[in-house]
This record gives sequence, structure tokens and C-alpha cells, in this order.
Amino acid sequence: MKNLSTLCLLQCLLLFFFVTPASFAVEAERVLVTDFGAEPGSRKNTFAAVEAAIRACRDKSDSGAVAVSLVFPKGQYHFFNPEGRDRTYGVRVDGMKNFTIEGEGSKFIFHGTMGICSVSDCENVTVRNFSVDWEKPYIVQGNIVETADDYVDIRFDTDEYPYEITDGNLLYTGEGWKRKIDGYTLLFDKDTKYMVYQTRDGAIGHADFFNRKPEDRGDGIIRFHGKPGYKAEPGTYIALWLGRYILVGFDLNRNKDITLENIDLYHALSHGVVAFKTENITLRSVNYKTNAEKDRVFSLIADGYHLNTCKGLVKIENCTQEGMGDDFLNLHGMNVMIEERVDDATVAVKTSDRGSASYVLGVGDEIWFIDGVTLQRGQTNRIKEIKDIREGSRLTARHIVFEEKIPETIKAKDALENKTWNAELEMRDCKVLKRHRARGILVTTPLRAVIENNYFRTAGTAILIEGDVNYWYESGAVGDLLIRNNVFEDCFSSGYGGDWGHAVITIHPSHQPQSEDDEPYHRNIRIENNTFKTFDYPLLFARSVRQLHFADNKIERTKTHEPFAVNQATFWLDGCREVLIENNVYDEEVLGKNVKLLHMKNTDLQLKDSGIQTAD
Repeated sequence: MKNLSTLCLLQCLLLFFFVTPASFAVEAERVLVTDFGAEPGSRKNTFAAVEAAIRACRDKSDSGAVAVSLVFPKGQYHFFNPEGRDRTYGVRVDGMKNFTIEGEGSKFIFHGTMGICSVSDCENVTVRNFSVDWEKPYIVQGNIVETADDYVDIRFDTDEYPYEITDGNLLYTGEGWKRKIDGYTLLFDKDTKYMVYQTRDGAIGHADFFNRKPEDRGDGIIRFHGKPGYKAEPGTYIALWLGRYILVGFDLNRNKDITLENIDLYHALSHGVVAFKTENITLRSVNYKTNAEKDRVFSLIADGYHLNTCKGLVKIENCTQEGMGDDFLNLHGMNVMIEERVDDATVAVKTSDRGSASYVLGVGDEIWFIDGVTLQRGQTNRIKEIKDIREGSRLTARHIVFEEKIPETIKAKDALENKTWNAELEMRDCKVLKRHRARGILVTTPLRAVIENNYFRTAGTAILIEGDVNYWYESGAVGDLLIRNNVFEDCFSSGYGGDWGHAVITIHPSHQPQSEDDEPYHRNIRIENNTFKTFDYPLLFARSVRQLHFADNKIERTKTHEPFAVNQATFWLDGCREVLIENNVYDEEVLGKNVKLLHMKNTDLQLKDSGIQTAD
């Protein structure tokens, strides 16, 4: 009996310590934005009320010792720039801990040139449960009426997209702004609203085509004169961007433990979410949607998520993406280009133009030296000091001083890569649809990355793995990437080659192998247990990878589109080593069923799939 009593006591203690704490958790103190003058359901500007409410939250939080929630009781709230100010954020949070912005299912309507939310120098912040749209978006759309040899007629809803033509100039009018077409021009199918098969940016014509003395034909129809590059059928949707990178939606800077969840974005004036030097980011049910009530085919101006020089764990779960002007996800660091070796412990880096991203470096950060030709990582070192060299107010040089002597081989056109700031990635249960421009996701990180249980139906390549020192300077040679249990359906339907990719999955660093002995840039990429439903030849294009496995996948042929790719190899492998292709199942009608090898020995490939041949 004594032993039984002791056992019961232990069980009770275990229940207390491991089960009940959640029930005793202290609920965050709630601060209602309506107590500070916000009026849901009216068109009153919510901006001042939010500023005042956040000040009250800061006072209550006592530097994070008390958890506080800023609550928007469910309703519709309007955000305008305050008088005399422009390019503000509707919600700005700086230097706070244990803070939540709770929308309770509200709708936020923005007006003019604004960002949605800025979070800087914060820890443990959650933003959730609301939707965002603009009353007058910075993208306009119409429907093709007629495409002739020397003009195109497009009908616009003048209530949604009012315009004026003055002195031969077409200007779309919004709230406090007038803008010409100055960005992407994209076509969407009149029935599916997917990007039209085999079209990309400027299929009919780029922005200049639509700014050449347009003619108002009445009834919302504008005639654009000139020879169109593509004859779209009547009813086709066309979306015309009025800018490219205006102001990001959510701007996250220098934070730790940030969560965005249950947010629907119907529009934002650049990227949906941008994060820089933020540790641990969770994006859960953050959806970019086309506004069906307004029959829109667009959502964001630019990318969905652009996460630059972050660390910790990035989790992206249950997100649906459509209508963006660029990729669903871009996760990377930045290569900083060396201009001069100053002394045995100092280099000068670029301060202007691309490759000048020295803002990603910080004192105390550990870095890799990158060979500018081979892109191979060399020795590591730690930054001791960053010196700005000025002539008066003008920055003439930036010197990076290291704690230890730098290698003798370091020279101009080599690069620095921040080793301290790299993130792991887990992306699960997302949908990336063909109703947006360009690629699906871009990932370059040396740490663990898992992409699983997602659905891809993209206009360009579904997954692009890059890394370069000659254009975007995005760093992070992959070291541990698993692509598993995803469905890829009719991806890569908007043209072959270029920056939209070369196959359904594209691995395309700037390093171009020159021989069979070149050491690859990326490592350890596994593509397993996925289903590929494809109408064309290219399935995988891989350049410069060591340990590339493509195994246990199912490949089906669809008849959705006619094949068009110039590359008719199922697998195009260039300068790869330790490649294994095995146990994949192919429909009889799958095209190609072949492997193209460049800068590789036959021993670099183990090909164990029956019926797959090496191409000439």
C-alpha cells in the first residue's frame, strides 16, 4: 500500500508539472484600440489610435515583464497616412517583448502609400487574425477586348481603376496619387485565372507599350497602339503594375521569436513580409489572396516572403499563395564583395552598386572567405571592427577588420559570407499556385532545410536553388536540403530558361563547372517521395551539386499543355558528383526519360531506374 501511495503521489506531481501549467498560464493584459479612439465600421483614420494604444502597451509591459496584447475588436478599420506624413506604417512596434497584436478577425483597409506593420528590435512578438487590403491598389487590371496587328483594346472597370488621359499620358488615379504603368504586365486566363500558358512579363508589351499615347474609346476601353508581342483571346485578364518596390507590407528587423499567423493579404505595395537579421520566424496561415469579391487576379506588388540574413528556425506552415508579382519565398544571405586587401587583417568592401551589402556584417560575426572564381568557402574569421572611411560626409570606403590574420590568397573580387547569420527552414502544407508571377521558392542556406507536404503549381520553376557573386549576390551554398512528399503539377508552363528556371526543380548557382574535376558548390540535396505531374520534358536541372539524390518519386504525364521546352532531357546534370537516381516510377507516356551529363564522369552518376537512358 505504501508503494502504491508513493506511486500515486508521483503521478500527481507529474501531472502538475507537465500537464497543468498551461491552464495556470497568465493571460496577457488586453489593451483595446477602441479605448483610444478607433471606430470599427467607420472610415475614421485608425492611425492615431494605434499609436496611442501602443504607447499604453509599452507602459504596461514594463520592458517585457508583463505580457500585453493590443486588441482590435472585430470590425473594419481604415488606415490613412497622418497629415503631413507619407510612407508610414499602420502599426509600428519597436523594442518590445512579449507583445501580441490580436485582430480578432478584423479587416484592415489601407489608403495611399503605406506599409502594414513594422517590428524592430523586439522579442517574442505575435501578430495575428486579420486581413489587409487597399481601397485603391497599386496594380490595375482589365480584360482584353481585341488584339489586332497594330493595337490592343482593353476594358477597365472605371470605378475600381479610374484613370485620366492628359496630353497623351495615361495616369491611373488613387488616393493622393497618380501613376503611370511602371512595372510588370501579365496575362491571366479568363477561366482559370492562371498565368497564360507560355507567357511571361510583357507578353503583349512592357510598360513602355502601354504608355504610348493611349486612346480612350469610351465605356472604359483604352486602345494601346503598337504591334503586340502576343495575341490574347478576348476576355483574358491583364494586370498592369504601377510600381515595383514601393513599401513592404510587414517589415521585420533585428528581432527574435516573431510569429505571424492567420493573416490574409489581398494587397501590399511591395513584398508581403521582409525580415532582416531576425532570429526564429514562424509564418503560419499567412496567405496572399486575390480578392474574389472584386474579381482580381493580383495580390502583392512583389515577393511573398523575402528573408535576408536571418538565423534560428524559419517555419512556414499552411500558407496559400497567389497573385504576387514575384516569388513565394526567398531565403538567403548576402555575399559582400571585396575591393581591396588593405593589410594582413583588413579588407575594403564595396560601398555602392550590387555586391555592396556590407550591412549584413556586424562586429563579432563569424564569416567565411569565398573564392570569387570557384565560390568555395575557405577559412573562417571573426569581425573585430568595421570602419567607415569618409571624405567629409561622403562614404568613400568601408574596411572590415578581423581578429586574426587573413589568408594570403584573399584578393579583390573574392567575397565575404556571414556564417553567424544563417537560418534553418521548415516549409510544410503550403500551396503555391500558378496565379502568381515567376518561381515558387528560392532557398540558399547551408543549414538544414525541409520542404515537404506542399502543393506546387507554378508558372516558372517550382523550386530554385541559386547562389551567386555576379548579379543578386545571394549567399548560402546548400548543405542539407530535403524535398519530400510534395506534389508538383503542371509547373514550369511560362517559358524555358532564364531567371524563371530550367525545369520543374532548378539548381543553378553562378559557378559554372569547367571540367570533370571541379568541386561542386551545393551539397546534400535529396528529392524523395514526391509526385510530379508534368506535361513537358525537363524535370530536374542541377548544376554543381555533390550528393544529389532523386529517389522514390512518381512521375506522371499530363496533357494540360503541349510540350515546348528546348531542353528535352528529363535530368540535366552539369558538374555534379555522387548523383543517385533510383526507385522512381514513370508513366509510360512520360517524355524524355533520359539524363544529360556535362562536366561529369560516368562514375559520378548511379542510375538505377529502368528505362532511363543517358542522352547524347
